[in-house]
Amino acid sequence: MPRRKIAFIMLAILLTITLIPAGCGQKQSASQKPQSSNSGQKPKAPTAAEDILKDITAIITELDRKVKIQKVPALEQASSGGEQGGQNQGKGSGSGSQGDSSQGSKSGSGSSEGGGQSQSSQQGGQQPSQAGEQKGIAAWQKEMQSLKNLHRNWNMLEPQAAEAGLPPSSRDSFEQVLDNLTLAVSRQHLEESLTAAIDLYGQYGELARIYAMPLPAEFYQVQYGVMAAIAEAGREKWDTASEKIAAIEDPWSMLLPRAGKQDKMLAQRTDFSLRDLKDAISSQEINLVAIKGEIAINNFKALEKKLSQSQSSSGSQ
Repeated sequence: MPRRKIAFIMLAILLTITLIPAGCGQKQSASQKPQSSNSGQKPKAPTAAEDILKDITAIITELDRKVKIQKVPALEQASSGGEQGGQNQGKGSGSGSQGDSSQGSKSGSGSSEGGGQSQSSQQGGQQPSQAGEQKGIAAWQKEMQSLKNLHRNWNMLEPQAAEAGLPPSSRDSFEQVLDNLTLAVSRQHLEESLTAAIDLYGQYGELARIYAMPLPAEFYQVQYGVMAAIAEAGREKWDTASEKIAAIEDPWSMLLPRAGKQDKMLAQRTDFSLRDLKDAISSQEINLVAIKGEIAINNFKALEKKLSQSQSSSGSQ
């Protein structure tokens, strides 16, 4: 149990990295018009592309909320459950004599009431089950609505993206991951849904290759790699975690010089924190991964702000 709790906690921690990009994308959309002229062949990102990032972020945010609700209140209930159980036992023992004294009077009518009680208990058992199903469906309505938006916006964007140069393999991958996320949410599998949502975020970086956006494709690639690596480490899939963090080397080597021009010290801190995270994953120490991962995430959030500001100022000139 402790490792499962740590896994969910780590998944919740890494989600904070995905919450700001959508907001930045929406704020910077007004300044993308001059950027499109500076970026040469890259056209301005359609509204559907911005909406897709917004809905991916909305799903991750809601799943993060569910993780916290599922884990934190459960610990509180566990601590108070013992006290309530003791009180109930005390009441039960105190009323035991009363139950014995009235047992004889109730025994005569027990057979007549037994049939009615069995029927009512069956009906009562069905009603909570149906109510639980309805409650479960309602609890995932936000994710389902965001998924509907994603499918609709992807249908609108796909022909435009194909015309802009997004290869068939990238389009197929986006659709496959979107389908995986839809199935996971439909089954109400929290961890599987969260992992699929992170994977879909990783696919979004391909759109930044063909459209003018506030952040380059390499930023999304590195950010996804960090999130995915921490997630896999939280699930104790160390080989996969090592593969994910190793995959960021090429995009980070392309992003680092650009980051250094904006803030040299921040770029160096981010670089060192990514190396530390890689070493932590190699050590297979989950607590160390959690600490180093949070540091890398915070550095990356600060770097994202610098890059977005730079893109906005250069576009307004």
